[in-house]
Amino acid sequence: MAPVSVEISGACARLRLCRPEAGNALRGDVVGELLGGLRIAERTPGCCAVVLTAEGDSFCSGIDLSIVESPGSWTAVDGRALWELLSGLATSPLVTVAVVDGRATGGGVGLASSCDFVLAGPNARFRLTELLIGLVPALITPFVSARIGTREVFRRSVLADELDAAEAHAFGLADEVVEEPEEALRRILRALRRMPRPEAVGDLKSCHRILDPLPEDYFDHAHRMFERAVTDPGVRSRVQRLREEGLL
Repeated sequence: MAPVSVEISGACARLRLCRPEAGNALRGDVVGELLGGLRIAERTPGCCAVVLTAEGDSFCSGIDLSIVESPGSWTAVDGRALWELLSGLATSPLVTVAVVDGRATGGGVGLASSCDFVLAGPNARFRLTELLIGLVPALITPFVSARIGTREVFRRSVLADELDAAEAHAFGLADEVVEEPEEALRRILRALRRMPRPEAVGDLKSCHRILDPLPEDYFDHAHRMFERAVTDPGVRSRVQRLREEGLL
């Protein structure tokens, strides 16, 4: 079974993570399929929204930590693709929506945060866990910071406490807490249909990019930090111990 399901119907494209047994973790193929689905949606006439969902109890557990145990299994190309995915969700001319009704951990928080709207179901949980393993959430920080600010990202990363749906809403990680995500989605789509120029959404996003640009070399800085961490023997030992204890 493909790790990502892509369905486009009318004005809405749905990208669904389909590896619940692996916590819907981000591997190179998963990132590639998500990015491909986003680009297909952007080229589809009449499509104005991309909705990201997931099967199972985990929305996304972040980068697959098996890469720490298998040197070379995650390359700069993979990292660049993830950066393009996160940036693409944030800057797409389409409206992007993450429906989180399970655990969003580490990079999963970044994946949701890169979307224009985050709808949190009653089972949603958000937690930045990278520092507990010895990694740094460098790649996702710009997108999480855009929602809750750099200072709060620092605090949440150091404390690594889990936020439920209501707490995530209070901090700005979620835009709404919803019992029925489909109704909230319909409300967003109705708002888009009222617009005489759907492309105005993309124009508005371009204004935001000009007002709050990222340094051109940010990805290179983040990837160097990531490479340094995953080759650290202490990080590898930590991941191995967590796996042996059944926590991964």
